[in-house]
Amino acid sequence: MNRMSAGTLVACALALLFGVAAARADEVRVATLLPCVEEALRDVPNVRVVAGIRPSMRAPERTDVVDLGSPHAPNLERLASANASLVVGDAVLNAPLQGELARSGAEVLLLDTSSVESTFAGLEALGEKVGAADALAARVKASRAKLANEALSRPVKVLALFGTPGSFQVVTQGAWIGSLLEALRFENLGAGLTGAERFPGFAEVSHEKLATLRPDLVLLIAHGDPASIRQELDALIAGSGPWSGLAKASRGVHVLPPALFVSNPGLALPRAGAIIAELGGATPPVGGGETP
Repeated sequence: MNRMSAGTLVACALALLFGVAAARADEVRVATLLPCVEEALRDVPNVRVVAGIRPSMRAPERTDVVDLGSPHAPNLERLASANASLVVGDAVLNAPLQGELARSGAEVLLLDTSSVESTFAGLEALGEKVGAADALAARVKASRAKLANEALSRPVKVLALFGTPGSFQVVTQGAWIGSLLEALRFENLGAGLTGAERFPGFAEVSHEKLATLRPDLVLLIAHGDPASIRQELDALIAGSGPWSGLAKASRGVHVLPPALFVSNPGLALPRAGAIIAELGGATPPVGGGETP
């Protein structure tokens, strides 16, 4: 038995396991490595999401669609079993996998999610690809208008941090969160900072540089257990070290809800923007910064 035939048998077994039905001739079957694509296509006629990823690897295995696992290393055998006609991924994260994704027999569409506008443009392009240009264009237009309504009347100095266990990176203008801050009229103190980047738009900045920053608001996006990562940040900003200036942020230090901020929320960008805008517009607490 050669490798190809073995893979085919595995795919067939998985198809039976997940109950994948035969595709209708007029149905576009989509497998996506981006949760925001799954949401954008919800209830779109003649489009069916047949495979997707989990919100986190701590979440239980999905049963509503074929579970592809992690967007960083999707299960390609399960992808083959989904019988998708279109696979949608991220232009940066999934570019190295493009050839392997195409082996499923589906067309591959990679979307640029690094900014607000590129995300909206990508969702519009997705609409054209699945034959639902008007439906997606209308949804994008509504999201753009809602996001515009969340913009601050006056800029507020903000520093956004992306935290993982034992590590913190500054959010720059190269990340979608940095782009969202700009759209909301924040002054992102990390926008132009440079440093080693494990992921584009998230830079490791020297302690000396951090010591010079004076944000009014500090935001933390936690990739992992939010409470544990917040404790690590609190330990860094306590005392008189180079991080201590962050504790003086007049509008406090706040952990953003992971469900909206660990990955680009797409059409839900206005909801994410509303959360940040509310923190930016809050009346500064009496007596200086707080770290709730």
